[in-house]
Amino acid sequence: MPESIVEIKQVGLTATIDTLIRDYLGSMSKDKITNLYDMVLEQIEPSLFRAVIEHCRYNQSKAAAMLGLSRGTCRTKLIKYFGDRYCGSREEAA
Repeated sequence: MPESIVEIKQVGLTATIDTLIRDYLGSMSKDKITNLYDMVLEQIEPSLFRAVIEHCRYNQSKAAAMLGLSRGTCRTKLIKYFGDRYCGSREEAA
């Protein structure tokens, strides 16, 4: 039994993801499923990064720490999914 709110939320998130993946697999022909790992990451990562960067009020260092990534890796992913939306250049800010 989960002991904290965080554990309860993690169990809920895990159960939701399990259900979604099982439903997806059930609706697809086994022959049509390829690169499932990459497909799942490409579906989940943008939402994760958007939610975290917004939660951290667009502070990349705080977002990176929350995600357990280096700031450079966090920035690379933000640019990959959102272009300059969350990663403007210093020249633009001046």
